[in-house]
Amino acid sequence: MKKKVNKIEEKYTDHYLRLFIFASLLLLIFLVPITQPHFLRIHDVSELPKVTLIRILGSLALFLICLWLILGKREFILPPKSFSIWVFLFLISWILSTIFSTNFYLSFFGSYMRQMGFLSYFFYFVIFFLIYDVVDSQKEQNYFFWAIIFSTVIVTFVGILQIYRLMPWFEKVRTESRIISTLGHADFLGHFLVMVIPIILSKIYTSKEYYSKILYLLIFLSSFLVLLGSYTRGSWIAFIISLVFYYGYMFLRNRNFIKKNSLITILLIVGMIFTIGIFYFTEQEYYIKRQNLGVFSLKERFQSIGVGLGVTQSNPRILTWRDSINLFTDKILKSMRLLIGLGPETFSFNFTLYKSLDLARYDRGKGYPDREHNEFLDILFPLGIFGLISFCMILINTFRNGVYMIDKIPNSERILYLGVISGWIGFIIQSLVLFGLSATYLYFWSLTAFILLSYKFYDSDKVWKIDVRNLSHMLKSILFIMFTFISLFSIYISARFFRAEVFYRFGLDYSVSGDAGKASALFEEAIRLRPQESAFREAAVKAYLNIMGATTNENDKNYAFNRGLYHIEGMLKNAYYRSLTYNLVGAFYAQSYHYLGEKDKSLIYKAEESSYKALSYDKYSIPPMENLMRLYSFDLKDQNKALEIAKRILEIDPNHEEALNYMAQYYYVKEKYEEAKNIYENLLNQKPDSKDLYVNLGLIYYQLKNYKKVEELLLKALSYDPYDDKVLALLKKVYEAQGVKKSLPQIKLNDRVLVQRGLDYYNNKNYQKAIEFFEKALEVNPNSFEAMNNIGVCYYMLGDYDNAEYWFSKAINTKIDYIQAYSNLAYVLIQKGKVDMAKKIIKDGLKYKPNDESLKSLLDEVEKLKGKGSN
Repeated sequence: MKKKVNKIEEKYTDHYLRLFIFASLLLLIFLVPITQPHFLRIHDVSELPKVTLIRILGSLALFLICLWLILGKREFILPPKSFSIWVFLFLISWILSTIFSTNFYLSFFGSYMRQMGFLSYFFYFVIFFLIYDVVDSQKEQNYFFWAIIFSTVIVTFVGILQIYRLMPWFEKVRTESRIISTLGHADFLGHFLVMVIPIILSKIYTSKEYYSKILYLLIFLSSFLVLLGSYTRGSWIAFIISLVFYYGYMFLRNRNFIKKNSLITILLIVGMIFTIGIFYFTEQEYYIKRQNLGVFSLKERFQSIGVGLGVTQSNPRILTWRDSINLFTDKILKSMRLLIGLGPETFSFNFTLYKSLDLARYDRGKGYPDREHNEFLDILFPLGIFGLISFCMILINTFRNGVYMIDKIPNSERILYLGVISGWIGFIIQSLVLFGLSATYLYFWSLTAFILLSYKFYDSDKVWKIDVRNLSHMLKSILFIMFTFISLFSIYISARFFRAEVFYRFGLDYSVSGDAGKASALFEEAIRLRPQESAFREAAVKAYLNIMGATTNENDKNYAFNRGLYHIEGMLKNAYYRSLTYNLVGAFYAQSYHYLGEKDKSLIYKAEESSYKALSYDKYSIPPMENLMRLYSFDLKDQNKALEIAKRILEIDPNHEEALNYMAQYYYVKEKYEEAKNIYENLLNQKPDSKDLYVNLGLIYYQLKNYKKVEELLLKALSYDPYDDKVLALLKKVYEAQGVKKSLPQIKLNDRVLVQRGLDYYNNKNYQKAIEFFEKALEVNPNSFEAMNNIGVCYYMLGDYDNAEYWFSKAINTKIDYIQAYSNLAYVLIQKGKVDMAKKIIKDGLKYKPNDESLKSLLDEVEKLKGKGSN
């Protein structure tokens, strides 16, 4: 009787442990693509929420499998040994490359931007093997397909809201029309969709009920619409190739199925054409006519496919690949690093020394590729030949085994299986021009497991079964302790890092709003939780600089200066963009010199030294050059060196305004007027509305004694500000030099001048007088939305909220995408207690500028007010 009870208890133990592991994996598949918490302002430079979820749920599943091992798990089932061995070799390559990395911290924990260090990638191996072990039937596998589809529906829904600007999103790197949904970046959105759309396509064919087919068809076409909205050319190519494989295989092996479902295929083709038409119409009517929403178009993106494959400044991927050859030759080829690579997440750490002038010109000397934008190169450089060969063998064996097994699968499941393989192929194709991140890597390894599960379901003799009962109790205990430690450590670190991220994000909010004191306190807390993260220390250094600039208290200045120095020391230990980090150090010393009363000249020399140190890591980085040019111009008074730096800047960015202005001023002082004239004329072509450029060019023509041209330029300058005494005095001097008696011209006041005069009175807090000038501006130009908005601001300052509301509303009606008026109107409505109406106005504004920080911050404030019970 006792033995029977123990046997039943063992069954229940197996059942529930497997169930909890299964549920953890299922949650990962569903949640990771859609995890993008609004309150963190997360965008494409932070994968932390998704990675945190993978680490925590992956750790839970790992702990449960270890517990199951101790409590009596009978066997562990792996893919065929000929395949599994390559996965284990790939894992070993990760371990070795991390241990011997050129920067262990980056390789183990991951860079701040990508978070793809060993601690994160390790759990993809865990998830892959656990899916294979715990999924016991095709029915159970279908639960994962449902999770994929549900997650895709949410991703698609958010993407459509973004296409039509019904939901704001946080994309700080770009402001063009490309949507990101919940994936953080348009490229990764496309990469995700090319994997899942073929699975949805298969569901259309395999569903038995017509309403199910229609539902899947709508999901398919909606996902396709979002794929178009990502404007990701690599995804479009990958999608087309995956479809070619999908239908090509069906045509070769199952023509009867195509004939039987010809109506569905025709509907799909017509639906896709119709969807392209819908998006094209949306783009023409919604984007093209409102340029502030975006700069891309379907036509332009399709036409540019393949055009940029040459080595030109317009193709940063090709330039990065070319430049990385020197890195490979210098640091990898002739050393042991050929086998083990430079270490995960260290590409940018090592690459900037090898960046070419062409690549620097692409981003005007202010960018840095952090990855190779090619999955195979992204494995070769960090993991070496060992890692690359292992990964390629995984791909070859997955494809070979997948194609081999497809005919062994029952007809009822074959089409769905084909969809999985097609999605997997889509990932590989786009990986030629991109790299994976949290969600896309998760789905890649999951699809790989689903392909190989066909052996477990239909050819089980070939799977690798490890009889756990034959393992000694000592070995089981060691494995349990080791993996339990890994699980707990991962959960602890992930929770700690996530808390640090929360403090950091809210610190950034306070920095943007100008409250450096609160920002620095939050950054300090983030650093306490994650002291090695240089991004947090950089933010703290900037905050302390702002405190020094804002306070007049000497003790506060010195405290901020010393805290800044303290964080610089920590920041340099783990700097992964070393050029940018040393540039910040140089800027800190230079600005501190001025904030502390210009008493300690050594700070200037430290600034100079740090700026050159920055250039030693990236000789084409413009920010340290800008700092050096200012140092030599104003502090060290070495005009020749300043000129040399300005020329270096212009070699990289020929249109750099500050460097051109310096060059022109230098030539003017040296009486090289023709050279100065040419520069100012080029600058005027770039900025035709710059009053100062007209004045400066007029001064040069004055020296050249071309008084007619001087008069023309000065009159143009006066058209922007007829009250400029310096310009009027110079014009009078021109008339005297010509020996003519001519009264100063009466410049007809335009609305811009009147608005500027009104702003002068506003800045002096004479609001009634300011209103007079703004109203005069409206007499000249009845459609001056700026004047309307400014009148509203004046009434707001006077406490007349009704008039303020009227004028802000009028400004919006005049220019529907005038964002400043939306913010101002929302503030007025909040003051009047109309919080719901304020929320509606903010959301209306975000339709026209989804990335506007002021509106998004204001929306948060409104949500807080509503939470406190305001109506």
